[in-house]
Amino acid sequence: MLTNPNDWPADAAFGQAVKCLSPDRLLPVLQKLLASEDNGVQRVPTTCRVIEALYDPGDQVRIAYVVFNDDDSGTRRVWPDGDVCYVRYPVRESTSRRGMVAKVDGTEFELYFFPNDRRLRGLRKFAKRDRAAAVWQRWLADDEPGLELLPETLRRSLLRYVPEQKWIVHLHARCYDPMEGKEVKRAIAVRSASVKSCKNIYSRLVAMRRARNQIDGLFRVPKPVAMDVDLGILALRWAWGDSLIELLGKHDIQEIMHCVTTGLHALHRTPIENLSAWSLDHDLRAAQLAADNIASVLPMHRPMLDTILAHLSRSAPKLATHQMKTVHGDFYWNQLRGRSDRLTVLDIERCALGNPFMDVAMFATQLTILSDRSEFDIPKSVCNLWTQAFLSAWETTSGEPINTASVRWYTAVSLLTLARGALRHLRPGWPTLVETYLARAAEASETRDDLEVLT
Repeated sequence: MLTNPNDWPADAAFGQAVKCLSPDRLLPVLQKLLASEDNGVQRVPTTCRVIEALYDPGDQVRIAYVVFNDDDSGTRRVWPDGDVCYVRYPVRESTSRRGMVAKVDGTEFELYFFPNDRRLRGLRKFAKRDRAAAVWQRWLADDEPGLELLPETLRRSLLRYVPEQKWIVHLHARCYDPMEGKEVKRAIAVRSASVKSCKNIYSRLVAMRRARNQIDGLFRVPKPVAMDVDLGILALRWAWGDSLIELLGKHDIQEIMHCVTTGLHALHRTPIENLSAWSLDHDLRAAQLAADNIASVLPMHRPMLDTILAHLSRSAPKLATHQMKTVHGDFYWNQLRGRSDRLTVLDIERCALGNPFMDVAMFATQLTILSDRSEFDIPKSVCNLWTQAFLSAWETTSGEPINTASVRWYTAVSLLTLARGALRHLRPGWPTLVETYLARAAEASETRDDLEVLT
């Protein structure tokens, strides 16, 4: 993640404390704690990298790191390579017995070594390979009776770890099918989060899988395999296929975008029980929070932020209750997996009743800003082509013209949220990303009858 020391923020409440969490300053502490001997040879970690950050200015910061020796510093987080730990600042009055209080340049932090996360108890079930195999075999007994997991073939990959919030691991293995008399491949994604989050995802997946048969299977969702409410664990069938970016590089752009908009339009028509309404107040509060967080670290942007907020407050789109549809709530390119003619929709925990143009604007915005992310190396002209293809396909699929005012409004909100996200997750070059996104948000919040901000 962050490699440039100048990208480590300092805010009024924390002073220089956050800067103490940069990998180069934390590494000496971890070297003392993780030093070991291997056949008489002293092994001391030499590389420390940030893999996840949650930074809430003036409130708290949680950062996860992976620590390697020179000879095992691969870039992929393949379990159990490397040592994973996370730190939290400030130290809470009641620290977990599974962690410790450590000092970096005289500043105290909470330090936890993976998998001893104080809130994600389910993680410890998968810390040992044999335990993970035993758990999956029990799940298979209900999901696909008769299949026998071959433990020696089990592989685990840590996909994401957000301290105290969630983790996601990919399990894949071969199983023996006695009915077919041969081995078959199986894979699942296991996530640990809050009990409420797991229950919401499970119930919505079940509802969507039931509803998809009524809309000709225009989109797919992963099949739930098991849920452990007490531990906050949810297991889903692995969504095979390419990412949307990979599909766009291999196939006709118009065909792929037609598939995307057809699936999204179908999702909007899918009735799901007990969905809460996504109000404009929710979006305005999110915009205000983003503005406050950014201004606390980059106060020079406060005048622009106040102008954007004023425009958003005056021009909020109105939508009657009967016009509200099922919306994804976090719809962007990385939420899709599949083939050119069939896509699986992921991460539906934010589904709600709302304005369909929220999903349209968010998806288009995320395509547009791909050119700003150095890790993707996608030219701006290509991003613009994809965005235009998506918007055109949406009009064709929905049979209605795009509501420009609504899309511009939700684009501005999305850009503000993305600017906060760049800061909150301490992405490389986040100060520049924040400045770029705010300039576009200011343009999107203006009252105009065009969508040039998305090109």
